[in-house]
Order: sequence, then structure tokens, then C-alpha cells
Amino acid sequence: MTTTAPKSPLAGWKKGLIYFIVLGLSAVLIWTQLPEKPYPTDLNIIGQGKPAVVLVYDVNTAGGMMTMELLAPLRDEYGDQVEFLVASLGLPDGQAFAKHYRISSGAVVFFLADATHSSTMRAPDNTAELRRYLERTLPK
Repeated sequence: MTTTAPKSPLAGWKKGLIYFIVLGLSAVLIWTQLPEKPYPTDLNIIGQGKPAVVLVYDVNTAGGMMTMELLAPLRDEYGDQVEFLVASLGLPDGQAFAKHYRISSGAVVFFLADATHSSTMRAPDNTAELRRYLERTLPK
């Protein structure tokens, strides 16, 4: 006849602690990957007195996320002069926007303060390129 040693009450506690630590670290990792300030998705802001930069974004593709990273320094620098918006392809108005301008995720559309379409970049390579396009939309 074989006997098994009784389970220690601490064994369940240790397992729970490990789960808690893993979940906590996962939450911290996810939190650090979120944008510092979310981009507004209300495209009605275009033409309300400030130039606007609209990023076409699809959560299922890498192009939008890469462009968002390129826009981050410009948003910090020009955020008081320019509206930075997202046309989310997960929303009907974002889909209509992309269809109207015939663009896909990762493209950036620039508007003057009066909502006049200034220019469009299909796939920016770097922040300097985005800056040149942005500066064309700013009042002189």
C-alpha cells in the first residue's frame, strides 16, 4: 500500500502568487505599449480653425502603428497648432474617409485650417518627411 504525502497549504498559495505576478507583468507590458494620449477619431474637427493631420489606421496592420510612431514627435511639437486625428478603419466614418481619399492604413492626409485638402502621404518613411508635409499646411 502506497501513501501520498498531504499537499501543503502553501503550494496553492505559491501557485496563486505566480499567476498574480504573471498577470501583473502582462498588464504593465500592455499598458506601456498604449499611446500616451489617444488620438481623437472625430473627423468633424477638420476645418474648425486649425490645420489637421489625419492618420488612417487599421488595428490589424502594422502600417498604421509604424506611422503613428513617426507622428509622435510631431504631435508633441505641433500639438497646439495642429489637430492630430485618426480615421479608424474599424469605424464607418474612418472607412468612408479612406475610401474617399483612396488610401489604406498608414497613410496620412493633411488639411489646411479651412478643411482644404493639402496633401497625402501613402507610406511615410521617416519623421523628417512627415515634417516637410506638415509645414506646408501651417499658416505662414
